[in-house]
Amino acid sequence: MMRFTMTVNHKKFLWTLIGVIVLITAWQLGAEYRGNDFYLPGPLKVTKALFGILGESATYKVVFHSLTRLVLTFFIVSFIGIALGLLGGINSYFDAFLRPFVSGLRTTPVISMIVIILILFGQNLMVYITGFLVIFPLLYDSTKEGILNIDKGITDALALEPVHILLKITRQYVPLALPFIKVGLIQSFGLGFKVLVMSEYLAQTKTSIGMMLYEGRIMMEYADVFAWTLIIIVIVFGMETLLGKFKASSQS
Repeated sequence: MMRFTMTVNHKKFLWTLIGVIVLITAWQLGAEYRGNDFYLPGPLKVTKALFGILGESATYKVVFHSLTRLVLTFFIVSFIGIALGLLGGINSYFDAFLRPFVSGLRTTPVISMIVIILILFGQNLMVYITGFLVIFPLLYDSTKEGILNIDKGITDALALEPVHILLKITRQYVPLALPFIKVGLIQSFGLGFKVLVMSEYLAQTKTSIGMMLYEGRIMMEYADVFAWTLIIIVIVFGMETLLGKFKASSQS
């Protein structure tokens, strides 16, 4: 059985590797077809630029500052989104009250939201507020769905118990809804980082990944733009992988 499992894992890895090779090949063919390595740099040129960026100490300061903004925003929105999601799942009237706000945030284009926040609050707060408003609906709905998917017999039994509502929420509802909450956290973390970088780019936030992308475009260093994009992809993939492993380990 163990040999079969390892064989399946090896096959999956092989197919993933083939997918990566196909993607890089298509990228190289696209660069050659375009015939202009300046506007569409090939994999080798981007790799060279990537190693150049990774060799600079300032790069890690930039990444640290962007991740710090994300973590700060993520912790605040997680507390508020999960708390309100629990209340929305328990009380349908409260959910109906918040529904226009949550639905409005889910359907508003991110770029429109960024522009409005930039006008109202300026560049310094825009990054944090945009991240909050984009992540909040996802965490709220995932938490609420976790409550609504608890077996009705269990919820009826919990309603009859003479326990304070806060103890019911923290000791009973939260553990039962935890699988849905974890999914929401994993999805929102990667989404939050991508939105944060977009906000940094538009706000031209100092010492940020978004600012590096902006400077690369202005200076026409398009290989650097591609290299920073690869860095973003690796960061998001790494964060989601770590959170996924945490989810799996906590369930075992």
